[in-house]
Amino acid sequence: MIRSDSTIDAVVLAGDRQASIQVRDDNKAFLLLRGMPLLVHVLRALRDARFVGRIAVVGPRERIEGLLAAQAIPDVQVVDQRANMIENFKAGYVAALGLGEDVDFGSLRGTAHAQTPVLVAPCDIPLLVPEEVDEFILRCNLREYDYAIGITSERVLSHYHPRDGKPGIRMIYFHVKEDLMRHNNLHIGKPLTFEHLDYIEKMYEWRYQTRLPNILRMLFSLLFAGWRLAKGLRIFILMQLSLFYDRHGHPRLSDRIRSLVGFNRLAEGIGNAIGARVQIVYTHFGGAALDADNERDLATIEQRYDEWMAFQRGLAGKGGKGASVPAEGGMPAED
Repeated sequence: MIRSDSTIDAVVLAGDRQASIQVRDDNKAFLLLRGMPLLVHVLRALRDARFVGRIAVVGPRERIEGLLAAQAIPDVQVVDQRANMIENFKAGYVAALGLGEDVDFGSLRGTAHAQTPVLVAPCDIPLLVPEEVDEFILRCNLREYDYAIGITSERVLSHYHPRDGKPGIRMIYFHVKEDLMRHNNLHIGKPLTFEHLDYIEKMYEWRYQTRLPNILRMLFSLLFAGWRLAKGLRIFILMQLSLFYDRHGHPRLSDRIRSLVGFNRLAEGIGNAIGARVQIVYTHFGGAALDADNERDLATIEQRYDEWMAFQRGLAGKGGKGASVPAEGGMPAED
């Protein structure tokens, strides 16, 4: 775990180039929610988190600098966006280290910076609360792992499903033996230790795994990437089959298939893909998982914002104990 007297620097990705998705014909960072751009919601949560240090934002520089000035948000470094998400991340990481923009990311491999982690978040998770950020940071074991991926259980996110005649957001979940879970958009990693950082860009581009073209791209990528992804291929196929049968009204068959995919095997498969030791880390709150990835979800967040934020503040007041999730980032406890 990260010590309670330490902080970790953060990079917020707000680019609008390759593989990014616009909503309402605009970069999501600048869409208004209760009169405040989505990016500002995220920045305020990060700034109020106890364990976050410096913050760098990567995106259209002039527009972001104008936004920060108008919202009176100081002490945020802005880095002009590059061609794609992974290049944006590299530039943001260099900035988070306090180095100049002329420093090449690759030149830092093997240096003292190689063991320096960074927190990464997108610009479109306006329900993020500082307590969820801190919980995620404290649960990450960066002594034994190089990369921590935040997830949230379906049992937590079910609170945000449609219910009682109110709109909600129902996610597509990863199906593993121990749980149904959703990636919550928070990452902490030591990227200079990754052997295959480029593969993260592919996974990001093909992230909508209910779309057949993306499924096929990921499948063929795993097939031709060599022995290191052989285990990942089996996990990927089983998870896709479980998801398919669940979505088509065969829950028992779905459960039988996902019983073959263990929680730890998923982390191992991701680790093989990127060449890093991977930890999967649960959080209680759910706000980080609710991204405004389309106009419908953004409208739902707008309608239920006060209610959902009050719910999360209530969880924060309980010390994050509003859901059955393990204390150290492992599998969820039984209710």
